Amino acid sequence: MTAHCLPLVFLFVAGSITALVLASGCLDEGPGPDDRIIQTIPPAEASALIEEMEGVPDFVIIDVRRPGEFAGGHIPGAINIDSALFSDHLNDLDPDGTYLIYCQRGVRSAGVREMMREAGFREVYEIEGGMSAWQAAGLPVVTD
Repeated sequence: MTAHCLPLVFLFVAGSITALVLASGCLDEGPGPDDRIIQTIPPAEASALIEEMEGVPDFVIIDVRRPGEFAGGHIPGAINIDSALFSDHLNDLDPDGTYLIYCQRGVRSAGVREMMREAGFREVYEIEGGMSAWQAAGLPVVTD
């Protein structure tokens, strides 16, 4: 390649990069998956989250255990949606809400967490170790 062609090559590369950047900005369809928060947190952090979100209408605590397990004791303010039936209720939940989910030890809630991730939910926290870890930490449990 001769020296007089180098400025043309540079302009072509710079122009191509600029066009790609502009095109990607125009094609953006809103927040991407990287803008979501889907994570497992320890019970103490979950408790702090509950305190922080108190009174926020789109914050929901979901116990995904069976109804009998839920009746035996659950986190104050939690609702019960059995993990076996969770997919039937997915469309009833706002994907832009903030959710704290748990089961007994974390197995069932991990499946629900992934289901919510795949459905495009924006903010989902799962309690690490589930209700067992919550109780071991001495955090509050209620029965209704």
